[in-house]
Amino acid sequence: MAEALSFCVLLAVLLYLFFKWLCTSEAESVGRDGERKVASMLKRLSRGEYFVLHDLMISDERGITTQIDHLVISRFGLFVIETKCYKGWIFANPKNRYWTQSLYAGGRGWFAHAEKHRFQNPIKQNWRHIFVLSERLKMPLRNFVNIVVFCGDASFKTSVPDNVMGASDIVPYIRSYDKPLFDSDRAIGIFNSVCALCSAVSKEQRKHHAREMHVLHASVSTANGPGNVPRCPRCGAVMRLRHRRSDNAPFYGCSNYPHCHGTLDVK
Repeated sequence: MAEALSFCVLLAVLLYLFFKWLCTSEAESVGRDGERKVASMLKRLSRGEYFVLHDLMISDERGITTQIDHLVISRFGLFVIETKCYKGWIFANPKNRYWTQSLYAGGRGWFAHAEKHRFQNPIKQNWRHIFVLSERLKMPLRNFVNIVVFCGDASFKTSVPDNVMGASDIVPYIRSYDKPLFDSDRAIGIFNSVCALCSAVSKEQRKHHAREMHVLHASVSTANGPGNVPRCPRCGAVMRLRHRRSDNAPFYGCSNYPHCHGTLDVK
């Protein structure tokens, strides 16, 4: 009897881990599909006028890495693009730290219900990328354009924030910037500098970035497992990777917030 119970428990755990891996793999695949769609759209930009880079990882002056989906460099500015691939309804406020995705979960009429998921405000998320580029390239923020592209079947149930658009709108939007900020030689120099910054990121930094992203998207129960996730110095609870409102820089905050205000710097 005890052996049968142990087998059932083991089987349940294995099934849970399998379906969790399956859902994660599917989400990552959908995200990659969205990025490929945007990359395909950006091919329509003139090669002699625009320099396009994809899936960049650079580090700030403290060595903390950030990953950029797409970057378009031209005489008219640097267009930093964050791609999101969602379905369902999106409730967005550009000033809020988080937005909400609502998915139909069954039922009809009065019995209809939805699953709601929060995700980080992609506009603020993309500002973190811009801050790092501005710091490393020694360029003013006015030379950057923050763009968020939504792929998939999502529809906004609130007003669509500025600089948020679908994949088909991105090329006309970039072309609408027609006032040169610097000459072509300067644009080529920026392109070379960005490539050098990407090459400077070590394998160890890339592995650390992957671990941090796992913690960021993990639930508290998952983060409470083994790994390098720190504990709160005040109450001992597991910490969550969060971002400051001022510059979107990462830090660890206590999962018991607002009851506990313990924080730790990301090292």
